[in-house]
Amino acid sequence: MIKNSLKKYYVIILIIFIIVIFFYDHLFLKEFKNSYKQDGLYTIGKIKEIKSYGRGTGFDYIYTFNLNGKRYKSVCDIGNLSYSDAQKKLDKNFLVIYLSNDVHNNRIYSNIPINDSINNDNELRKWIDSNSNIKSKIDSVPIPGFFWENYF
Repeated sequence: MIKNSLKKYYVIILIIFIIVIFFYDHLFLKEFKNSYKQDGLYTIGKIKEIKSYGRGTGFDYIYTFNLNGKRYKSVCDIGNLSYSDAQKKLDKNFLVIYLSNDVHNNRIYSNIPINDSINNDNELRKWIDSNSNIKSKIDSVPIPGFFWENYF
């Protein structure tokens, strides 16, 4: 009985499932935009590679950052940069902001390079707090990859 119902309604179930995934992705993005100022913490991330999506219509940065001895890998859109300009940022350090309650909800700010002389998150916070130009750049939140790319 259940098997026949699933066969009969699998297209509807699939459509509902896809809608739920896109709705959750929207909430994932909205949560970061609404709470990064209160719940956001800073760390240093390194861009490891550039991955294309679609039919070469866009590119994502693949980056890593370390927290409490654990390495995290995440995805973020390169924005309006050309591929050749984005390649110049490979293996360089940039600001990463993550939410204190969800480390997987994070963004790399490829327009905010971090000097190698900054070694820890406390020095990074002091540097950001003393630089008003950096604070204005933080307000332009980069576009993330889909939420499942940062969780899995």
